[in-house]
Amino acid sequence: MHFKKGYLSKFCTPVVPALFLFIFNAHAKTDIPVFLLTGQSNMSGYASANDLTADQKATVPNVKIYCDMTWENNGKLRKWLTLGPGFGSSSNNIGPELSMGRKLSEELPDTKIAFLKICCGSTYLGLKSSSPNDCWVPPSSNNGNAGAHYKRMLASIETAMKSFNSAFDTTEYTPRWAGFVWLQGEFDGQDRSLADAYEKNLTNLINDVRKDLDIDDLPFIIPMIDVQNSWQFNAQVRSAEIAVTKMENVDTLDTKGFETDGVHYRAQGQWKVGTISAQRWLDMDYEYSPPVAISFDCTATPAVKPQTLQQESYSLFDLSGKKLNTSPAMRLNMLPANGVLVVSPDDKTAKGRCMTKVRK
Repeated sequence: MHFKKGYLSKFCTPVVPALFLFIFNAHAKTDIPVFLLTGQSNMSGYASANDLTADQKATVPNVKIYCDMTWENNGKLRKWLTLGPGFGSSSNNIGPELSMGRKLSEELPDTKIAFLKICCGSTYLGLKSSSPNDCWVPPSSNNGNAGAHYKRMLASIETAMKSFNSAFDTTEYTPRWAGFVWLQGEFDGQDRSLADAYEKNLTNLINDVRKDLDIDDLPFIIPMIDVQNSWQFNAQVRSAEIAVTKMENVDTLDTKGFETDGVHYRAQGQWKVGTISAQRWLDMDYEYSPPVAISFDCTATPAVKPQTLQQESYSLFDLSGKKLNTSPAMRLNMLPANGVLVVSPDDKTAKGRCMTKVRK
């Protein structure tokens, strides 16, 4: 297990740069696969839930979703909720999340699952000079300067994980990155230069996301854009989506012929996108990544001496959010010279004081 160097410091400061992050597993916890769903309007989802069957409309109890959109509003934004219809562009629309969650739930019936859906319609992967704020351009494609939506994606992940404990008890569960679904490309397919650059930009997106999440082999599933006259350079984009499958743990699916209104997938088209995306991921038989960093609401305190902990009543949490149920003396004996722990009053929320170092 490992965390990305410096990642936790965003959540709890001050942190001494030379500290080693310390994870103490007092009891085994259950893994929760976390999937990132990102893209433009077809990921947002404009399909009417009214066109689903009664069975398809059912909620998926063991899947929680956090939805963050820029200007599309389904009324369920920025909070962890149980997956069901209505996580599309409005409260009666769906994207691929519903069928993907259903398929994963059926194949992994005893597994809790988390979705982070972060998307925005009418956006580009490449840098569009006339619309610089509508781009997902990865930093490697623009001299280290990420596009506005790429930056927002990383910020949204951080915000979502601050409230992860509201979805799953982190004393019992450990979130682990499992996969990324990228559904985008139609707008790049309207611009010859961006379509020609799509393979390079998509390759950089995969590498940069893996770098920023510190998961070198994170699976990417890429539903190919449909063949429509609205994006006349769709062939170049579709070829790019196929080309990147030569990378490790990258797969795609062809959506040509799926039910659409000419621009957006209809309900059964979205159902196919999500179901097949889930199956592509399942076929990879991927072993979950290191834990996703969870942040805590805390007030930083200076380094303290062991006797201070022994004299006061605290609960200790490791960096994954698990409560350590050993005695103070045992805790201190098992700590390294430099340790990072969350210290709080006796509760299950890990809210309270954040200790940056323990002096033995």
